[in-house]
Amino acid sequence: MNYENIDRWYTRNIDIPKRTIYFGPWQPNEEMIADDKSWEVNDFTIQNIIKGLYILEQSKVAPITIIWTSYGGDWDAGMSLYDYIKEIKSPVTMKAYGRIRSMGTIIMQACKRRLLSPHCLFMIHYGTSGHETTHSKDLINFAEIEKMNNNIMENIYLKQIKKKKKNYTQGKLSEFMKYDRYLIPEKAIEMGLADGVIK
Repeated sequence: MNYENIDRWYTRNIDIPKRTIYFGPWQPNEEMIADDKSWEVNDFTIQNIIKGLYILEQSKVAPITIIWTSYGGDWDAGMSLYDYIKEIKSPVTMKAYGRIRSMGTIIMQACKRRLLSPHCLFMIHYGTSGHETTHSKDLINFAEIEKMNNNIMENIYLKQIKKKKKNYTQGKLSEFMKYDRYLIPEKAIEMGLADGVIK
């Protein structure tokens, strides 16, 4: 790896020759956002991954790896990445180290291969709504949107779970993830939400 590739890996989280993108905590340069939200799924961080996927996809259609070590984050930002991974022709492998939680586990379901490190904690839940104080009618509308998003999330998980557990119901899943549900890699694989453990 030459200096240019090393510099790009450390400053832009992309290794073009190896077709690999990193997402997680990192030491940002001066361009990083003020609140240092480099570790969570948001508009600023996800646009970097989408740009990286675009660059690699334009180069050639070939496997891409995302190395993930992060919490969750924003629904809208996360779903933009979920949709983009599903759209591109290059098969994407996500390798999660340490932790993958909330929105991260949803994004993972868009990938062709879903791998967890031996000590990675996988967590699913309904998340929290950060809606600001607003007019009561708007709050009712927002609640309907949240209900719709929860349904989308359940269907994403359920589609994968049913590949291994055909009789698993939406009601059972809803009860299972009523509170923060932490899974060791073997349990996530057993449920159909991951494919294997990184050797």
